[in-house]
Amino acid sequence: MPQIVTVHAYDHVYRLLRHAIASRSMAPGTRAVESALAEQLHVSRTPVRDALRRLESDGLLIRTGNGGLEVVGLTALDIEDIFAVRGELDRLAAALACQRGGADDWRQVSLAIAGLGPAMEGFGVSSYEFSQAHEAVHSSIYQIAFTPVVAQMLGDRMLGLVDIASELSYTADGPDEPIVAQHLELLEAIASGNVERARAAADRHCREAEAVARAGARARTERPGDGPGR
Repeated sequence: MPQIVTVHAYDHVYRLLRHAIASRSMAPGTRAVESALAEQLHVSRTPVRDALRRLESDGLLIRTGNGGLEVVGLTALDIEDIFAVRGELDRLAAALACQRGGADDWRQVSLAIAGLGPAMEGFGVSSYEFSQAHEAVHSSIYQIAFTPVVAQMLGDRMLGLVDIASELSYTADGPDEPIVAQHLELLEAIASGNVERARAAADRHCREAEAVARAGARARTERPGDGPGR
């Protein structure tokens, strides 16, 4: 599958590790050791060091008493806040894109949505590859909605929330999730020219994702050995 989002090595390592934390491949309490991660990812220690600093700044890693770093688990309130912010951004982006977009723009979003299917079928919805494909869809909407300067600012920081929200929502690799259809429905509403319809579709899309994320979080806390006494 061609790479859907082109990123530099530093960003690539950062996104890989952020995905691992949000998807719990790196579980809460896991030590983040620079040398071990560099070896595992087959990169030098420099991009790993940069990624760890960024993740600590994001609050996803915390400094321990001995100076090391370990993964911080997302709480139920964290998830609530992530989706609250994402919902506001997505509703605003949908409304502005509806007003500012044209036929060429909708074709670009449609192409991004087309990348979801191969990523889902080839790697699974909980994969890093799907995460990047999903971010590309929402990034394409943000690029229509906002000026290049604002879109770049959002891409640098705020789209991380969309990415984490995706990783919290799409955690099962089953083939029956209507993910492509959901995003085509969102695009149809945004391209309709009806701002209220676009805003409502974005709100529904975000609420459905939040419901799945909350259910997944509850399931994890109910598993034996996954509680405080672990």
